[in-house]
Amino acid sequence: MGLLTEFLSKLSKKIEITVHEVKIDNLSEKLNGLTIAQISDLHITEWNIDLIEHTIEVVNRLKPDIVTMTGDAICNGKKFLPCLTTLFKEIDSKYGKFTCIGNHDHSDGDGSAAIQHTYRKANFHVLMNCSAGVNIQGETIYFAGADDIELGKQNIVSMTKNIPPEAKSIFLTHNPLNFDQLTKFNPDLVLAGHTHGGQIIPAISKFLYKHLYKSDYISGFYKTENSLLYVNRGIGTALLSPLILNKKLIINTPRICSKPEISLFRLVPNKMGNPNFS
Repeated sequence: MGLLTEFLSKLSKKIEITVHEVKIDNLSEKLNGLTIAQISDLHITEWNIDLIEHTIEVVNRLKPDIVTMTGDAICNGKKFLPCLTTLFKEIDSKYGKFTCIGNHDHSDGDGSAAIQHTYRKANFHVLMNCSAGVNIQGETIYFAGADDIELGKQNIVSMTKNIPPEAKSIFLTHNPLNFDQLTKFNPDLVLAGHTHGGQIIPAISKFLYKHLYKSDYISGFYKTENSLLYVNRGIGTALLSPLILNKKLIINTPRICSKPEISLFRLVPNKMGNPNFS
């Protein structure tokens, strides 16, 4: 490993575990205390396999009831799919593992079909514009997932059509850009990634997102009248691939003021008038 690669790797080593209590109106006592872990944006490369292994070890130590992955397991092609199959099989959860598809997942050369196959071999439920109910002590909570809004064929109507109006639901979407559209279907919680929390100086990134993408959603919680959004900072980093002298270079970028993140959410009933998260 070169000195630069080693330096960039060390910058990304420390993972922050963020723990949140999410208060949900009319939550059944059977769902009270349900824990959901979220990881995102692994962007697996030769530089960060050890970090991803550590991430999975930490997730398993948290012993979540459900594990969610909000896209971009890969970054540039299908080279690391066999490795991901092995790693994803190691993730434990009591009631299931769920994922949606990110923009970089479409770099697998098969329109994301190859990465979907990888997930399924590791017992993930791939939520591609669809939903799945999880029965917990006779009570059902729904997880719905979207294809990527940029490179996929996202269909929110198809994604939500099998969710009963009164049901509790959690949506997975890679890019938080469409949170406002998702709230029309009244999810209790939307989990997203994509932004890396800004990755390099979040304040600057927030300015750029605001003016280039007309979006304020970059890291942490956001709230509308009916729904919550949480944007996870992800694990991996962005790669640059400039063409110099007819040779494609792959450059790993650092995280500055934006640590890798594993999120853990605990669902509890909301008492009238209380904030929806803490």
